[in-house]
Amino acid sequence: MNKRKFLKQAGAASLVAGFVVASKTSQAQAPADVNILIVYHSVTGNTEKMAQGVAEGAKGVSGTTVILKKVGDVSGDELLACDGLIVGSPVYYANMAGEVKTFFDN
Repeated sequence: MNKRKFLKQAGAASLVAGFVVASKTSQAQAPADVNILIVYHSVTGNTEKMAQGVAEGAKGVSGTTVILKKVGDVSGDELLACDGLIVGSPVYYANMAGEVKTFFDN
């Protein structure tokens, strides 16, 4: 199995698992749309490809809205509006990219 196919399946499985837990807690209400924000930083394009694979897997779950953005293009309102956040970063010297650290700090 190649990495892209694995990421699509893993992303969809994790979203489904989270959605099932959420729907069991409030059985009286109809399940609402789930907004997923995928944020990434990529210089060479490899992390971007991985983020796109995760987005494709998440879009496979019904009732899911997926937004894919670079870390510098995300606003505070988008962070507050999302139900789930996925952050992708390359690893530099056993740490995340500086742009992603700045994103978390701000």
